[in-house]
Amino acid sequence: MRLEVWIAPMNDFDWRHRIIIAKLSEGGTYGEAATAAMMSRQAVWQRIVASPAFALAAAAARQEGKDERRYRAWLSHPQRGRRGAWCKPGVVPAFRYGRR
Repeated sequence: MRLEVWIAPMNDFDWRHRIIIAKLSEGGTYGEAATAAMMSRQAVWQRIVASPAFALAAAAARQEGKDERRYRAWLSHPQRGRRGAWCKPGVVPAFRYGRR
């Protein structure tokens, strides 16, 4: 059984809702979307709680931008492109802390 969810058309939302949904679908966070819409994160959450149609649209937009957020997290990770001592086969990391 396939569950179909009705999402309100974009013209039912005001300009701030449209900006928030666009930012979330591009892979942005709620904070980035709130900054783009010139409001606080708390105001975004209040709008999500107040409007079920907007909540569904925001959830769908976040799902759409999931891969981009994952790529951004990977790109900014400090260990990207490096292999630590614990990853190399056959190597046990040196004990360099605590009592010896």
